Amino acid sequence: MPRRPRVAAGDPAAAYPAVVDGWYAVREHQPGVWLVGEPPHVNSFLVVGRELAVLIDTGLGFVPIRDVIDGLTELPVLVVNTHYHWDHVGGNAAFSEIAIHERGEDRLRRGPDMEEIRPYADRARRVLERYGGFRALDEELFWFATDETTPRPLPDGFDPERWTIAPTVPSRLLREGDMLDLGGRELRVIHTPGHTPDSICLFDERNGLLFGGDTYNTGPIYAHLPDSDLDAFASSTARVAPLADGVRFVYVAHFARYVETGGFLREVAEGFRAAADGAVRWEDTRDESGRPARLARFARFGLLAPPDPA
Repeated sequence: MPRRPRVAAGDPAAAYPAVVDGWYAVREHQPGVWLVGEPPHVNSFLVVGRELAVLIDTGLGFVPIRDVIDGLTELPVLVVNTHYHWDHVGGNAAFSEIAIHERGEDRLRRGPDMEEIRPYADRARRVLERYGGFRALDEELFWFATDETTPRPLPDGFDPERWTIAPTVPSRLLREGDMLDLGGRELRVIHTPGHTPDSICLFDERNGLLFGGDTYNTGPIYAHLPDSDLDAFASSTARVAPLADGVRFVYVAHFARYVETGGFLREVAEGFRAAADGAVRWEDTRDESGRPARLARFARFGLLAPPDPA
């Protein structure tokens, strides 16, 4: 069976074939809103105004993300980290203007423990090896996979032992309600503690776009980590849910389905409420790093909570 084109005719990503064919998958999903993905690991987003571009997260740091961003815009770039976890700050060091919520400053300055996260590179290799079988079945029966969801080989010459994510010093600290003016476009900071204490979403109200970081995901939402707070998570999602009618698209930081509709905000809030009320069926499981957890499944996402203490 013939393979589908890697980039469809008329797709804005067709203007950037060298970028699309490299480590990063790049696609302009809405005018001035670019996916800069590292499939299937993490999704960053570039939002371009008339005077300023905001890069929402900087990924793993395997390959310099700055080169991609410089190919998309000549505007000054402000990095906004949705939280301090390593897979969202890996490319920070290439930028001079970095913002994070004030509760994430200390962890960003400290930087990640590279010995703890370095095994992730081996996991990336294993994912690629396993993907081959899935892609063959997909090409035969389903045709779900697209260029922006297809895992890439690790870059030539990439050495996990030399991979480093440097501590970075934020140039701006964010708080609830802060407005980022890009010129003709504004992003409002919504503090959504739960995944981490400093987690934020960014809301482009005029265009109906919400960038969810790790507060929203289309696979398991991580509420079971040592720095997570399940009750705070439920409160945050309940507070954001009323925005749903004014949101056209929700952009998420992980998994292949990187965009959802506004109603997803209500679904996630309802899922957290059901979990708090004991109205879900939990399954014992482990996350991708082997941490024990409980999983509740919903139609468009999952919820990982700490293991049952009993």
